[in-house]
Parts: sequence; C-alpha cells; structure tokens
Amino acid sequence: MKKWLLVGLSFCIGLSLLAFIRTTDLDGVLALVSRVGFNAAWLILITGMAHCFGAMSWRYCLGGHRKRISTFRLFLIRHVGETVALFNPASIVGGDAVKVLLLKNYDIDRRSVITSVVVSRLVLVASQLALFVFTLMVLAMQNAGFSAWPVHSKATGLYLLFHGKVKGLRLKMATIFKEIHPFFRHYQGALGWSALFALLHWFFGAMEFFFILKFLNMEVSIVQALLIDLGVVFFKAAGAFIPGQLGVEEYGNKIMLMAIGIPDTDIWLSASILRRGRQLVWVALGALAWFLLYRRHRLSPEGLHHSPNE
Repeated sequence: MKKWLLVGLSFCIGLSLLAFIRTTDLDGVLALVSRVGFNAAWLILITGMAHCFGAMSWRYCLGGHRKRISTFRLFLIRHVGETVALFNPASIVGGDAVKVLLLKNYDIDRRSVITSVVVSRLVLVASQLALFVFTLMVLAMQNAGFSAWPVHSKATGLYLLFHGKVKGLRLKMATIFKEIHPFFRHYQGALGWSALFALLHWFFGAMEFFFILKFLNMEVSIVQALLIDLGVVFFKAAGAFIPGQLGVEEYGNKIMLMAIGIPDTDIWLSASILRRGRQLVWVALGALAWFLLYRRHRLSPEGLHHSPNE
C-alpha cells in the first residue's frame, strides 16, 4: 500500500511539474534572466538560504530527536514536502503528510515526528504574523501617510482580504499558543531557536523581492520588501487550493506592489516572471529530491533510515 502511495505521489508531482512548466512564460523568463544577467543567480541563492533556515527551524522542533538526522537530509525532506504542498489541492496538509511519511523512519517515533511537523508549521505562522505586524508598525512610524494605506486598499481588494481574516487570525493565534504550550514547557530553548530561524526564513525570503526590484531599478527599503513578501503569503494561503497558486500569487504581487506605491504594470509583470522562474528551478530541485529520497526508501528495507552524520 505504501509503495503504491509513493508511486501515486510521484506521478502527481510529475504531472504538476509539467503543468507548471506549460503555464510558465519560459520565453519571458529567459528574456528577463538575460536582461538581469548573472544577478538572477542571487535569487536562487537567497531563496535557498530561506529554505535552509526553514529546515533549521523545523530541526529544533524535533526536540531531543534532532541529532538523529542531519540538517541537509531534513532540508531535502522539507523541500519535497513544500513542493508537494505547492501543487496539492490539500496544500500544507498534503505537504506536511509527506514530511511525516519521509521522516518517520529515521528512528524517531511517529508521535514525535507529527508533533515536530505541527509545531514547526505553527512557529512559521506565528513568526510570519508577528513580523508582518512589526513591519506595518515600522512603516507607519516612518511614513505618516502610510496610515491611510488600508483605505486605499479597499479599492484593490486587500482591505476585504485582511478584514475578513481578522477573526480567523485571532482564533488561529489562540490555537497556536495552545498547541505550542506543551512543547514550550519541555523545550523552551529549542523553541526559541526555532522561532529565530523561522524569522530568518521569512527575512531572507523577502530579500528576493528586494533584489528583484533593485535589478529592475526600483528603490525600495528592506521593510517595504518584507511587507510585499509577507503580504503575498496571505494571498497564496487564500488560494492554496489552486495548484501552484497560478494567478493568485501574481495578483498578490500586483496588490502589494501597489500598496508601497509601485503601480507600474511592467514592474509587476517582470517581478512576477522572475519569481516564477526562480520557483521553477526550486520545484525542479524538489522533484529531483523526491525521486532520490523515494529511490532510497524503495531500495532500503528499512526505508529512509540513515546515520545522522551522513
């Protein structure tokens, strides 16, 4: 049964990757990469660092079991899970299920594996919300006119998005603290490190927008880049049931760029194409990692059990 499940997931990933490639403007990507030049490699490097910090955040959520698996191996498993989540209608539920499937054979009991996945996700959500609120506060203090932004956003649809989510966010935060409390009681230091690496994950993820706009000759601050990237995450979460968030992410890019005063359509399209190009590279790497991990799992009677020092 498990073998057919893995084969089915592999098939779905392959189909999703083909669909993603077909809906990506490869000519536009190549043209922009040619225009940006070798600077495009920075986008891969920066987002790679964000993925690494995400894996390190998850590693500390394993508590005392984290020494049983290397950070690199955990990075691969996490990236496979995030790739599946990107194309699975079940979104992060399906992606996190894959993480549990791939991690449970590392001599870690199933309960600890599931707890680590859940706590890691909650830490990411909590850190994102905290950083987003902090970013809004900083921008409000730096620019008095920014306080009028929510009014303007009513016309773009952003106001309705956030207004409709306020109650849900309050309930989600209450759930987060309730779920983290037992882990916090036993692993306070580990949870602190996990939160720190989660913040670094979001920070380096936002640096992609910062450098893209720099490459397109647009002057933005790091705080503005954080606002754009964290805001787009809300849009992607709202359209998580759409494989690859095709169209949803682009709409989020447009709204968040308008929110910081960049309504230029050319900039929006260029930034969206560059982000899709970067995403295509990481999706391909995620698919490759999945087949490598699946092959090891299939060839070994003990699944993915490896030395933590590997």
